[in-house]
Amino acid sequence: MQAKTVVGVATAAILGGFASAGTPVTDGGLDAAYGPLASIQNNSTGFGNNENDHVGYAGGSEIDGGAMVIANGSLFIHLGGNIESNYNKIEVFIDARDGGQNRILGINPDVSYGALQRMGDDGSGNGLAFDAGFDADFYLDFTCGDNDSGNGVYSYVNYAELRTNGDGFGAYAGSGGSYNLDGVDYVDASVGDYGIRVALNNSNIGGVISGDGTDCGAPDDVAVATGIEIEIPLYLIDWDFEGLPFTDIKVCAFVSSSDHSYVSNQVLGGLDGMGSLGEPRNINFENIAGAQYFSLGDVAGPCIPAIIGACCFANGECWEGVTAEHCDGNRGLWIGEDSICEDCNLGGGNPCPTDIDGSGTTDVNDLLELIGAFGAVCP
Repeated sequence: MQAKTVVGVATAAILGGFASAGTPVTDGGLDAAYGPLASIQNNSTGFGNNENDHVGYAGGSEIDGGAMVIANGSLFIHLGGNIESNYNKIEVFIDARDGGQNRILGINPDVSYGALQRMGDDGSGNGLAFDAGFDADFYLDFTCGDNDSGNGVYSYVNYAELRTNGDGFGAYAGSGGSYNLDGVDYVDASVGDYGIRVALNNSNIGGVISGDGTDCGAPDDVAVATGIEIEIPLYLIDWDFEGLPFTDIKVCAFVSSSDHSYVSNQVLGGLDGMGSLGEPRNINFENIAGAQYFSLGDVAGPCIPAIIGACCFANGECWEGVTAEHCDGNRGLWIGEDSICEDCNLGGGNPCPTDIDGSGTTDVNDLLELIGAFGAVCP
């Protein structure tokens, strides 16, 4: 495991911002048209740290930042980061009009192999619930997997209306691809029958690191430049042709497993150091500190990167670029900020191997440590 490098937007730092202008190009990049980020991830990722800068393949999933803008009759959303090329899902819920669902019902359109049914009420009164004041009325999911050519991935999009009392319309919304051919990167936005376009540039190796602790999705106040870019025609949200103004739009986005049954700790706007959330039907974002969404016109404040260093193990293994909490949780020895594996000094072994807690003496606390870890598999 290694620390991530910073990959930033060439046009501007995220704080202090730049004026939104023009229409974004749907290619996975964070265009100047978005303006400053509306949300920055504050949680390290429990779904893998991508270390591969391939435009299509990724070995981990994270959402480092979010931005959106309305232009040319469409809502554009940029989610900086990665989606692992194993059919993990980016789940996007949008609140853009009156009505909607604060808790996902069990009678929504069947898209993406029962996504909303899997996250919604199973008849017992449960179901994924959002923050107070967030009533989702539009859903989109995005995923990708190998394209069988060995040079990239195919990507797939589904969407559904989330009407107040359920039902409504939903459908498969098209496929795209991201690949490298003869040394040249290609990003083909999805094409389908409903005008939705989603583009994936999976090359990010910046942003947050692996783990369950706090971190910053925009190190040094510079946004991750690549990720998942979504273009939704506004008429799909204005399904009854009311001519809505669309001045108050909120987005809740998170990463889940391929079957929508397990929610990661990659949620915008952030979980502030939590582990993965697990079963979606048991999640109520209102019970988690902060807002797990971002709004049109928001400007994100600064965040604090994780303090990372080397984690040494008695068997000679070492991890670099991890937090003290992540190291301790794996029963390693964290040796300080900015340390590297070369700094590990196991010497001739522990002169007092029975002093498990490092207090300098062998006492009942060491016995309790041993009992508590009994049966654990060593790294």
